[in-house]
Amino acid sequence: MPHTLRRPIRATGLALLFTLGVAAPASADEYTRCPAVPGASLVDAARVSCEEVAGVAAAASAAPAAESINVMTAQGWTPYRALPSDAGEFDLVALRGKAALRLRRAGEAPDLDGFAAGRELIFARPAIVGGAPIPNGAAVCTSAFLVRLQRGSLGGLSAAHCAGSRRDGTTQRRNTALRRPPAPGVVLGRVQRVVQRSAPLDALLLPAPQGVSRTATPVVDRGISRPPWIVAGTAKTTGGRRMCYTGRTSGVDRCGTLLGRRARPVERLLARRGGVRVRCTTVRAAEGDSGGPVYTRPRSDGTVRALGITTLVFGLFRQMCFTPIQPVLDRLDATLVTGS
Repeated sequence: MPHTLRRPIRATGLALLFTLGVAAPASADEYTRCPAVPGASLVDAARVSCEEVAGVAAAASAAPAAESINVMTAQGWTPYRALPSDAGEFDLVALRGKAALRLRRAGEAPDLDGFAAGRELIFARPAIVGGAPIPNGAAVCTSAFLVRLQRGSLGGLSAAHCAGSRRDGTTQRRNTALRRPPAPGVVLGRVQRVVQRSAPLDALLLPAPQGVSRTATPVVDRGISRPPWIVAGTAKTTGGRRMCYTGRTSGVDRCGTLLGRRARPVERLLARRGGVRVRCTTVRAAEGDSGGPVYTRPRSDGTVRALGITTLVFGLFRQMCFTPIQPVLDRLDATLVTGS
């Protein structure tokens, strides 16, 4: 389900149906608005009290804008995204364990961003240059979970079909970036491995840049206005399990139920004709959601468990189907990176 920016991508094989998802219930975790501190126009906290964040918020707001990240890090927080806001301000999001802090203060936003599940991805045949126009024929998908390979390096997952395949089996769109509209923001590099070449699994491996300003964080990103979910491990794809997914088109926390035995004929049909192993759900998805994270319903502590990677929507009832995460990890000889 890649979303094409300028030129439509022809669908091959199965006929796929796309539609919008279903919103998560109102009980989903949100930020609590805390009292403002000098130098900050907004302080939000999640899974932590306002009293506990007041000190770090005040210190980060009093420092020069470029030093806010270092101030938070020194107090045990891990800043992972910074985005320009309005009127010369920027939002800074940081984590400490399961706790999340959002701070809005004056100044120029630091160049802080990196890989996390639920982010918008660009796939293109030509090289992608940060700040330059998105190449013609590029496709937009969604990022899935962060993994660690046996050699110790980090990588990010998405759907193999987002990169496209030529008739000779080579990859059509190998260059990738995290999108920060209106242009590519963080250039990730070339697709490292397409799992579908050696197994019936619609998954691929991307590089996950690391460093002070290029974070790789084991969370499901929910945008700047909602705290991220912390990825705590994997879960079995058992029929009847309540689940959610996030996609760049349908949005965050689109929730439903994992179908059981009655979906097996469809899943077997997809395996035979589409060449992919999937589990299907009651939830709907949209073009561009492909590659996004599928996870268990969030717990009250803000954690979720990985179930798989959004693959397609099929049939009269438009069920979203996904590639299970565990076979992908096994094929890559990788482990899921988890948070506190």
